[in-house]
Amino acid sequence: MNKKYTRTEIELNKLTLDKENPRFAELYNGSDKESDIIEYLLYTESAEEVAEAISEAEEFYDDRPLWVYKMDDGQFLVKDGNRRCAAVKALQTPNKYDLGLSRFEIKKLPVLQYHILADLDKRIRLEHNSNLFKKWGRIAKAIEIYRLFSSGSSIESLSDIDSNPRDFIKTATFYHKAVAIKGEDFKKLVREGRGKTGGKTIVFERLFKARKKCGYNFGRKTSEIIIKDNKLFESYINAIVAYLIQNPNTSSRTIDDIGAEKFLEKLKPFGFPPKKATSTSSNTESGQTNTSGTSQTNNSSTNNSTSNSGSNNTSDSGDDGGTSSNNGSSTNSGSSNNSGGSGSGRYSVKSKPTLKRKQIPSPLKKLIDECYNLDENNFANAKTALTRVTLECTLKFVVENTNKQNGNPIKTANHFDLAFKDRRGNPLPYTNFDTLKSKFTELVKDTGIRKAFENFDIQNPHQIIHNYRVAAVPANAKALCDNLIDLIEFMLQDETDLLNSIDLTKL
Repeated sequence: MNKKYTRTEIELNKLTLDKENPRFAELYNGSDKESDIIEYLLYTESAEEVAEAISEAEEFYDDRPLWVYKMDDGQFLVKDGNRRCAAVKALQTPNKYDLGLSRFEIKKLPVLQYHILADLDKRIRLEHNSNLFKKWGRIAKAIEIYRLFSSGSSIESLSDIDSNPRDFIKTATFYHKAVAIKGEDFKKLVREGRGKTGGKTIVFERLFKARKKCGYNFGRKTSEIIIKDNKLFESYINAIVAYLIQNPNTSSRTIDDIGAEKFLEKLKPFGFPPKKATSTSSNTESGQTNTSGTSQTNNSSTNNSTSNSGSNNTSDSGDDGGTSSNNGSSTNSGSSNNSGGSGSGRYSVKSKPTLKRKQIPSPLKKLIDECYNLDENNFANAKTALTRVTLECTLKFVVENTNKQNGNPIKTANHFDLAFKDRRGNPLPYTNFDTLKSKFTELVKDTGIRKAFENFDIQNPHQIIHNYRVAAVPANAKALCDNLIDLIEFMLQDETDLLNSIDLTKL
């Protein structure tokens, strides 16, 4: 039987840390620079302790080889052992990383070089189902369990990883919605890290008991989060994050001592609940959006309801039955020309985007026109659905038809692989639009436009499209469509201008 790997030694400078490692990919928010990844692993994923152990032992044990795969450029991607590899790299220049350790040079590291990436991924999955996965921090574990669930794994099969995977699905989906509102501030609170600022995952989980008072619930079937009241939920996330930053000693015991609902009273100075909390039923016939009147005490950086309103599940209605039409509320584009104003909150109100790209396919043009010409008062659901379809079709056209200087479409870059292939490298039968949008967003140089893409959650209309219990509000359908204008104009600007507006070094 042929071995699936070769045991060897690889020079340190030929080992590449895996930024997409599922243990920390979601939590890491730095650049592609190796030094940034090393610093993150040292002080957030406890690689500093690994460095101390290696320095004390004055050797890297041969019985702890890294698991690697050789890439097309000749580098070796570290698929397992990123913390150990980062620790060794940091010890080459410890002063650069404020390690307080003596320089310890190691030129080569022992590795198991796998010949087929699929074999290595399978080995890692098997390890995740046993000892290795149990060493992960709770939030990283939750994110990985939900990734596996979203990729098609059944809840029953995930019981091999943890006896109660539903709890981790709750945590992961809550995490994604909270990050959409508070971004890096929230991520810092849930990272394991060192000191008192991180490790607050358990605090948020304890507060799940008071979820109905915070505008959200969890579905019965899949345990995914369902946002019942967008404004209330956004107010809660802003307030709890601000409170925990100001009160870093808060722990799960703090919640247990006084109770989750009693604890919420501590958030009043931070703007929770908002002065005029919206009802969970927003089916108004007046055509005025519910998202325009946010409280002055809301600490969010956006004035309209953000993209956290969309639920990732299908028709799962949660403990309270049907959800409200708040799920179709407007997504704040976050771009620099957003403001108060009417409708979508823009200074210069446009009815549709201006397209400057040449040779746009006729069907795509018709789709964009139909999306903006559709009467929201009579066809609110359809307009909401077309907004999502229009974004997805435009994004796919741009990625597949925008060429780099070498003439190859940007789609061919490894950067977009997971949007079109599974982790084994096999083509997907469909395009993963969540990943495609995320990867495209990473390329956008302009901060305002990048934030607009981040905040425009393509899962937002999901309930409207698939859940017969939910109806779109006309004003929300229009606002959602209006907030798409900046994104369409950015994607369908002149091709040369677009290439100048994205970071080609990542491709």
